[in-house]
Amino acid sequence: MHVRPYQRAVMRIPYLLAAAVVVIVAAVLGWLIQSDAPVREGGRPLRALYAIEPPFAFIDRNGRVTGEAPEVLRVLAYRAGLGEVEFVHAEFGQLMHELASGRGDVIASGLFATPERALRLRLRFTRPSALVGTGMLVAKGNPMQLHSFEDVAARSDAQLAVVDGAVEQVQASRAGVPAARIQLHGDAASAVVAVIEGRADAFALSDVSLHYMMANSGFTGVELATPFVRPQRDGQPDAGRPAFAVRPEDEALARRLDQAMAGYLGSAEHRALVAHFGFGVDNIAPAAGAR
Repeated sequence: MHVRPYQRAVMRIPYLLAAAVVVIVAAVLGWLIQSDAPVREGGRPLRALYAIEPPFAFIDRNGRVTGEAPEVLRVLAYRAGLGEVEFVHAEFGQLMHELASGRGDVIASGLFATPERALRLRLRFTRPSALVGTGMLVAKGNPMQLHSFEDVAARSDAQLAVVDGAVEQVQASRAGVPAARIQLHGDAASAVVAVIEGRADAFALSDVSLHYMMANSGFTGVELATPFVRPQRDGQPDAGRPAFAVRPEDEALARRLDQAMAGYLGSAEHRALVAHFGFGVDNIAPAAGAR
């Protein structure tokens, strides 16, 4: 049978359409593979766990979850194409448990990345978003002259307040403070009140948090221990590196966040955003170059 030219062209159309569909599907699959796009059931928002710990995470007067970690995560989620972020509150000491139980997808609460946490609690940390040191809050006039964890350890009558699960608890133990003299508090505010009321003699927390608290909380009767000898580890300052944390099986999500951070940390936009929470260039520059 003789097939005319226009008939051959018509017969080729289905094949061309099929080929086009194959190309489009391959392109989409390639994008998903290369970007490690995480899939969440029903297109639900990215759920971020947070605890009240200003300036890393807190609720402002309008009821909005804000702070260094939530605000940076909002930007990263947008840049990474992850959509909206839904914030879920938990006590600081319960953040890791809530993540493991599936109540959230990521911790955005200024959680310091440490090898111990990654191994013992099975966490996959992103690159750090900042670099901060340790500080200490004491009663006005610092009556016990506490300027380090070692000073607290040397005073058998000194009581140290820390936030339950925070790295300062480990730093204090490493410096020789007995567990019986380390008070565990659910949040920073209750620890400060313990110092004000004389139930604790000092409260250890990140210096950024303490500076922000003293500038914005209205607490009286307390002051920063100045000078303060920061803890050491392996001969180096034991600085805190706040980062986002996910479950190890959510490696794709962590990689997406890492990629977004690579082009954002240290930028003018980033510096302006976190400056509102007391983070200066010295807190950002080291993290911006970290991998």
